[in-house]
This record gives sequence, structure tokens and C-alpha cells, in this order.
Amino acid sequence: MEHLLTGLAARTGQGAFVADQSGRYHLRVDTHSLYLRRQGDDLVLSSPLNWQVQAQSPADREVLLNLLGKVTRWSRHHPQGLATDEQSNLILEARLDLGTLELDDLEQALTAQVTLLETIKPDLLLAGLEPQWKQTLWRP
Repeated sequence: MEHLLTGLAARTGQGAFVADQSGRYHLRVDTHSLYLRRQGDDLVLSSPLNWQVQAQSPADREVLLNLLGKVTRWSRHHPQGLATDEQSNLILEARLDLGTLELDDLEQALTAQVTLLETIKPDLLLAGLEPQWKQTLWRP
């Protein structure tokens, strides 16, 4: 993993990656936060989506179903999927096998992560802006 992070830092022109208290490495691409961490034999690439899965309102369920449909489409080409953290916040995540992972593969996964984030975030933003009430007309 250190070899991959050193190579990635050199290609992106950054200094060496330093892990935080939880063992994650933070990478910022454009306006997106990407976190890298080792979990067993996998390198986990994750990005918070800043949207809590509540599934209480029909609008929330519709947004979640829409996102799950997108996951199915992109999973044919990319390892990313949706997950939730302990607080039920939605996360875009990819698990990459460290045993076979090369630097070019990591870069492709990072590019896919950013592309998918740019696809998902506008939908979540619009869902957050929609009113939770529906106006009804009163007729005497």
C-alpha cells in the first residue's frame, strides 16, 4: 500500500500521504473528498455523500431507488457501490484487491470515483431542496 501511495503522490505532485487517527488517507480532487484505507487485503476507497438514508418519506425512497439503479448500471465497469456508515450516511465506496492492484488501476478507480460523485451529487442536492410538503387546493 505504501508503494501505491508514494507513486500516487509523485504522479499528482503532492507531498507524502499521512494517515489520520483512524488510519485513513485523505485525497482531495476538485471539490470531492476521497479517503483511502486498508481493510484486510483490500484498499477501500470511499467518499461521503452528505446525505442521510432515512427512507421515511416517499421522496427519500425514490432518490434511493434512483441511486441504486445507477449503481447497477455502473457496476458493470467500475467497482464502486453504495454503502452507509454508522450514522446511516450514504457513502460511495470501492474495494480494490491490494494483492493485484497496480498504480494505473488505482488511478482509474479514483477517476471513476470522481466521475460518479459528479453524477450523484446533483441528484442528492435536488432531493434536499425539494419541499417535504405538497400543496393542496381548498375548494369551498
